Amino acid sequence: MNTQLDLAALEKLGSLHKHGQIIAIASGKGGVGKTSATLNMAQAAAKQGKKVLVFDADLGLANVDVQLGVNPARDLSEVLTGNAELEQVITRAPKAGFDFIAGRSGSDTLPFTTALDRRNILKQIEKVAANYDLVLLDIAAGVGDDVLSFANFADKTLLVITPDPSSITDSYAVIKLLKAKHYKNNCQVLINQANGDIEARNTYEKIRMAADKFLQIDIPLFGVIPHDKNYIMAVRKQTLLLESFPHMPIADTIRGLAKKLIDQTSD
Repeated sequence: MNTQLDLAALEKLGSLHKHGQIIAIASGKGGVGKTSATLNMAQAAAKQGKKVLVFDADLGLANVDVQLGVNPARDLSEVLTGNAELEQVITRAPKAGFDFIAGRSGSDTLPFTTALDRRNILKQIEKVAANYDLVLLDIAAGVGDDVLSFANFADKTLLVITPDPSSITDSYAVIKLLKAKHYKNNCQVLINQANGDIEARNTYEKIRMAADKFLQIDIPLFGVIPHDKNYIMAVRKQTLLLESFPHMPIADTIRGLAKKLIDQTSD
């Protein structure tokens, strides 16, 4: 299949959906708190009156259901094997207040093995998105074809970065490949687990300056989730922050990020 035609088809497809805004949450490496950030912002947006869907697009290392403490009856693997449509595997997370589509960790089903598989899934996401205000795609870490396809398809990509040097380096690789493969430049940076404003700013400046100098790309800062013991404790308890620590300052931070996400998608 002609790669350029395939990319053009994906971009055209992504421009067709009429309702729910689709946001890809990405990272250059695993272990940066991408899924926790996704779920906490999803709940905060739901509590602000939005209908939200979280799609666990990391089939091999899926863990959205684990972090929510919900055992779904059906998951994404059924869609990939042709046994269900995407809308049939949506699960409600009642305590969280939003819907999600579970992947299957360690599945022997190869995720999106061809461009046709990817286009089929993206078409179904487009259809499902019409029923939601906000669709958050928790995509796999790294720079695989699936990751780039989802990032291209989404209206916006939030790139989750921690102050760890390897996170910054790997995130730069994501941005570089997005440009090299002629995907649209739709990234914003979400700094996670920074120890104070200075570390957050320094982390952002490193990625911003590299992208500006070597790629001539402006990467805006979306926001910062500071290192916080309550946030970490909630993750370990398999609960969301607004459930466990709704009155702590970190909860206000998450609410603010969700509001910014809603405001941006309303523009």
